[in-house]
Amino acid sequence: MVDHKIPHRGDKALFWDSGNWQSMSKPCHDRKTAREDGGFGR
Repeated sequence: MVDHKIPHRGDKALFWDSGNWQSMSKPCHDRKTAREDGGFGR
């Protein structure tokens, strides 16, 4: 999975900045996203 090191929060330039990408397994990505967004289901 491709993860954004810095959450893009809708910023298209940051979304497409390949320097802001890192590969990550889905379980790790899901945990990181939940932590950054305040939990599953927001």
